[in-house]
Amino acid sequence: MRFNPTFITLHKQVSKMKKRNYFKIALYVILAIVVIGFFGNTLRKGMSDFKVVHRAATRVLHGENLYNLEDGHFLYKYSPFFAMLIAPLGFLSLSYARVLWLLGMCVSLFFICKVAKRLVVGDKSPPPYFYFLSLLFVSKFLSREIHLGQTDWVVLFFIFACLSLTQRGKELWAGTFLALSFLVKLPSLIFVPYFLYKKRFKLVASAICMGLIFLMLPSVIYGFFGNIALLWGWKKIMSISSPPLLTVDTNQSIFAFFYRFLTPTPWNVNIASLSPAVVNAAISTTILGLFLLLLFLSKRSRAIEHPFVHNKESIEYSLLLIFMVLFSPLGWYQNYSSAILAIVILVYYVLESKLKDKFILTMLILFFILVDAISFETVGRKLSDQLLFLSCITWGIFILIACLSKLRLSKIA
Repeated sequence: MRFNPTFITLHKQVSKMKKRNYFKIALYVILAIVVIGFFGNTLRKGMSDFKVVHRAATRVLHGENLYNLEDGHFLYKYSPFFAMLIAPLGFLSLSYARVLWLLGMCVSLFFICKVAKRLVVGDKSPPPYFYFLSLLFVSKFLSREIHLGQTDWVVLFFIFACLSLTQRGKELWAGTFLALSFLVKLPSLIFVPYFLYKKRFKLVASAICMGLIFLMLPSVIYGFFGNIALLWGWKKIMSISSPPLLTVDTNQSIFAFFYRFLTPTPWNVNIASLSPAVVNAAISTTILGLFLLLLFLSKRSRAIEHPFVHNKESIEYSLLLIFMVLFSPLGWYQNYSSAILAIVILVYYVLESKLKDKFILTMLILFFILVDAISFETVGRKLSDQLLFLSCITWGIFILIACLSKLRLSKIA
């Protein structure tokens, strides 16, 4: 009995598709089990930083002072307006509020991923394993963020809402969301000079006006002068708490990078012993240089006629999101959840180019080793701490900057 060759070929293709689907199902089941277990453990033992948020919400409801040095390590360092924004959480017990916050974090991450995909891929279907690989490369940041119950995804939610609205021409609303972002964490102000450079004056005006209005809203609870006292307390807390934490191992900012290598540190990783004034000058020069690089890359986008990304400005946005943490004096490594857009761009490019760009592929693998593969679970606590003092995550971020710059200078994106 003879079989039709076409039938045999079709049968083989169907078999391959089934195997591929079985693999995907198994992968998703394993991931679901891991995530559920991680969330359960986080709710039982983690989210220590969320206690600061919940305490602030409770204090707002009672009209109490938000900025007390007696709080020790767990100081409230956000604006009075943010405390007012999350005040409803104060009506709930800590355990219930923790569950609600975790749910909000998951919704925020879903929205962030959705907007990032739209900026990079557009309405097309992404290649296989696009989401899995993108989340894998930032998994260290994401897991740490969830475990601590931090606020970075709130900031990113507002920023990505701003970017999404900007692309749709709704600049007044985009400015409102940008204002919301920097009233949670000030480093998102870095988008203001960029938007000025892009001549989006309506967006910037909206952000400034709404920011001022939001700053004054707590006067409804504390009175005008009470709110002014809170704003002064916010400034005081930020200025007092930052300097002692510049060289802490989990700080992976440009400030920590230079202070570790150019001043004496507990782990003796420094290559010089310079004065703080000289180090600060080096930091300022580097920050200025990187921002000028961003503007140069933005100017080069005009020469790209057929970028592989849906929105050419995605490269600039991804760099700004990275700089938002890198340029902050206290850039904790979990804050680099903001690198998700950069990772989405690079993963999409590598998958779409069928792994042909060896430079980008090699750099991504090196990034994964420095950032994700090195942890206390894989190399032990002592070596992990030593590598953090050597700024391994900051080096990984420099790799992302180099890759994004290469894509733009090569007229790829």
